[in-house]
Amino acid sequence: MDSVLGQIRLAEGDSDAAARLFTDALAVTRRTHDRIPLLISLYNLALATQAQADLASATGHLQKGLALAAEAGDETSAAYYLEVLASVAGQQDNPQRAVRLFAAARSILDASGSGWLHGFVPRAPHDDAVLGALRSRIGDATFQEAQAWGRSAGSKHAVEYALQQA
Repeated sequence: MDSVLGQIRLAEGDSDAAARLFTDALAVTRRTHDRIPLLISLYNLALATQAQADLASATGHLQKGLALAAEAGDETSAAYYLEVLASVAGQQDNPQRAVRLFAAARSILDASGSGWLHGFVPRAPHDDAVLGALRSRIGDATFQEAQAWGRSAGSKHAVEYALQQA
């Protein structure tokens, strides 16, 4: 229930209330040891802390969820985590990292399908407008290199890259 209420608060722009609700949801899901609600709670809490401009906390939640998804072999959930990490990287003035992570996420989703996570959480903005803004920040050559890296990295290397660099 806290997750649903938190998503409503987040959609209304009340990231503080959303973060409190998602923190409560995470505490409950940690006691159940169930991976699916844990992935949902970590993702939601990351979105709320990102909206609060607490990018370090958002990255921490995302890296925990990404590691959990990768450990379980849940490539599609890992891809959604990579998208939000890409969004955070863009906010942290690291557009090359953002492009790499977006490209890796898209490649994984193209190969594996959409999975289940997107049915429970909102996706990070990942469309051509977002990529166009990143391209304008780093130039065509660097953008193309970053996209090529992301498309060819594969799930394992993309996850390693996302976890080792913040």
